[in-house]
Amino acid sequence: MAIVTIDPSRIRAFGPATDTHFMVVTNRSLIDNLLIEENGGYSSYCKILFETGQSFASLLQEQIPPRAHVLVVSPDVFFQSPSQELIGAHRKLLAMACNSTPTDIDAISHFLQIIENTDPAKQQRHIDRFFQLGEQAAYLEFVDEQNGAVARFDHLDESYLWSEQAGTLNDGEQQLAPSGEISVLPLRIQDFDENLRLDFNGTIALKGTPILHNGTPSFLRSDQARLHGSLASMESEPVLATVENGVITAISATRGSGNPALAALQALFDVDSRYRILWEIGFGINTENRILPGNHAMNETYGGSAGAIHFGIGLTPYTQYHLDIICPNTVVKTNGGDYLIGSKTPSISRTRTSGCACLE
Repeated sequence: MAIVTIDPSRIRAFGPATDTHFMVVTNRSLIDNLLIEENGGYSSYCKILFETGQSFASLLQEQIPPRAHVLVVSPDVFFQSPSQELIGAHRKLLAMACNSTPTDIDAISHFLQIIENTDPAKQQRHIDRFFQLGEQAAYLEFVDEQNGAVARFDHLDESYLWSEQAGTLNDGEQQLAPSGEISVLPLRIQDFDENLRLDFNGTIALKGTPILHNGTPSFLRSDQARLHGSLASMESEPVLATVENGVITAISATRGSGNPALAALQALFDVDSRYRILWEIGFGINTENRILPGNHAMNETYGGSAGAIHFGIGLTPYTQYHLDIICPNTVVKTNGGDYLIGSKTPSISRTRTSGCACLE
C-alpha cells in the first residue's frame, strides 16, 4: 500500500501553529494511505473522514475546532468551499483541487511536494507587482510570437471579478492548493449570465496543457478521458482561435484539419455554443509547480519561471465541463511594455571561431 506522509511543518502557507490543531479531511479510499508526521508544534493532529452525502459545512461546524489548520484531500467527494462565516476567525483552510479530474495517490504525492515547496511570500510579491502595474496600464497585450498570435484585453472594467488563490493565507481564509493563481471573469460564478463578456479581442494560440474539469451533473470518467485525449494534441500542435468581444468566432489548426483538438473543440461548440465564450483568463504564478502529464486540475497554477497564462472556456456547473488550457508560449504585457506574465528572452551575441576563445 502506497503511503504519503504529510508534514505540517513543511506547509508554509499555514504559518505558525500556536494553540492550533492540524486536521486532514479525506475520503475512505485514502484514510490509510495518508500519514501525518506530528511536526510543527500543533496542539493535536488527526484525520477526519469525509464521505459521499456529507456536507463539508456541517463537518466543519461539528468536527473541526475553531482554531485549526485544515488540509482537504478529497478526490472521491465533491468539496464545496464554505462561507467566510463558517470558516470563522481563526481557521485556515487549504483544499487540494483533486475532485474535478481523476486523482490517484501518486498525483497526491506529486502535488503535496509542490505545496511544501510553495513560498507564499514570493507569490505575494508577484501579486502586488501584478496589480500595481496592471492598475496603471490602459490595456494588456497577449502575445505568442512563435505562433503569430496577438490579442488585446481591456481589463479595467469595474464589473469584472478578479480573484487571488495565491500568496499569504491569513486567519479566516481559504485557498485551493497548490496555490498560485490570479484570475478574472466577467461575473461572479454564482451570478451566471451568458450575456456577460470579457473585452478581449484578437488571436490566441491554444498550445500547451489542457485540463478538463468535470461538472457536478452525472458523467462518466471514460467520456472525460476520451475527450481529454483528443484535446491533448494541442500540447504539440496549436489551435489558433479568433476572439471577438470575448467570444471565439473561429478556430483553425496550423496543419489543417488533422489536429484532433480542433475537432474536439468544434464538437463542443456545436453541442453547446456557450463553450465559445472565454469565461476566464487565469494567470498561473506558482513557479514551483511542475506539470504532471495527464488530466490534473492541480496543474492549473503552473507558473513556469515567470508566470504562465491559461484560458478557460465552459463554466461548471452550467456546462458539463470547464476546460483550462495552459499556454506557456503566451506572454502578457502592459501597453507600456512591462511584463506581467512571462518575460522577454534576452538575445545573446554569438561569435563562432575555429579555435579556443580563451585568453591566456
